[in-house]
Order: sequence, then structure tokens, then C-alpha cells
Amino acid sequence: MKQTYRDEWRVMVTLKPRRPADLGLTGLDDLAEFVAPAGPITVAVLPRRLGSLGFLSASDSLVSRDVEGDYRRRCDEIADELRNRPQVDEVTVTCTETHTCSHCRLRWEVLTAEEAADRSCRQDEHSVEGEPVCCRPAIDEFRAERGIPLLDEGVVAYRNPDRPGVLLCREHGEAWAGLVPLTSDDLPDGGVCTHGDPANPSDQCGRDVLIVEAGEQE
Repeated sequence: MKQTYRDEWRVMVTLKPRRPADLGLTGLDDLAEFVAPAGPITVAVLPRRLGSLGFLSASDSLVSRDVEGDYRRRCDEIADELRNRPQVDEVTVTCTETHTCSHCRLRWEVLTAEEAADRSCRQDEHSVEGEPVCCRPAIDEFRAERGIPLLDEGVVAYRNPDRPGVLLCREHGEAWAGLVPLTSDDLPDGGVCTHGDPANPSDQCGRDVLIVEAGEQE
């Protein structure tokens, strides 16, 4: 499932100054002349940190049970105040959104229509646009919600099409896009997982993928 985190809240203010005083330029009338800018000026107004209490500073989570909501409300207050200023043309509350997977915590990424049609990018022939690519649980959840067949449970290993000598067991291969899924029929002579350091055999997985399949089926 996709989770969205919002931070870096700010109020974007577009100014359309009509006189020098609108920019705080006062007291210079006898010394200078002012030329109005050709277009509007946009500035970012940042809300004071929730944890900034003046006499001390604490983390936002210590002073608020709803950090995102409190920042939003603080920015809305700032925006309401600024909209009443004559030199303010437009006010918008915005923030930075970060999307992550609730299962693996990695950045949320999904297949595009082109990638879903590309055998080197998709998981199988049932992959569709919008399917997550970060981990197996996310893919299974996405497919279950839409009635799409789950990833083939008959798969016992994965082959790297660019490196035929690389064979990965389900544990080490199912989270990677672009690998070719293999069933026991594709491995009549069996095979072992080569995940790890090829220069150090003791650091390789070495799991017999067919034995693992039998154990899972039991």
C-alpha cells in the first residue's frame, strides 16, 4: 500500500507591488526613484516550527499528535492573514509529498503503460499499468484488490536474461524486475541460487531451488 508523508510546508505568496512601501522600501522618497517590477514577485513564507517554543526547542512529534495537520492549519492561518494585504495577488499553501511502500518502506514506484507491455520490465503477462515494483507483498496486495491473478506460485527460481549464469531462488529473486521466472520444468537438472559474492563461494546462497520448492509445498 502506498503511504504519503507531507513535510516542508510553506505558503507561496505572489506579490504585485503598487508602490515602494509594499516592499518595505520607505523613507527614501527624497533620495531615490523607484521602478515598478515588470511582473509579479513570488516568495515562500515558512511556518515557524511546531517545536520552536521560544525559550526552548523540541522535536515536532513531542509537541504535537498531528504534525502534518498542525502544519497545515498553521499555514492556512498565515495564508488567511496575507490574503487581506493589498499588495498580495495570490496565496497558495503547498508542501513536499513523499510516497513510500507500507511493506518495504522503499520509494513507491509503479509500472507505466509502456513498462507493463515490456517483458523486460514487467513481472508476468498479467502486469498492468500502476502495478508497484518495489516488493512482492505490494504486488500481491495490488493484484488481490483488482482481481488480477497473483504471481505464479509455481515459480521456483529466476534467471537473469542478461547473465544466464545467474540463478536466484525465490527469496532473492522475486523482488527484482526484469528477471525471467522459472518453474521446475524449466530446470530438469535442478539448480542452486548464485546470490552473493561470486569470488567467495562461502558467501553465496547455494540453496537448491527444487528442494526449497518441495519444502514450501509441504
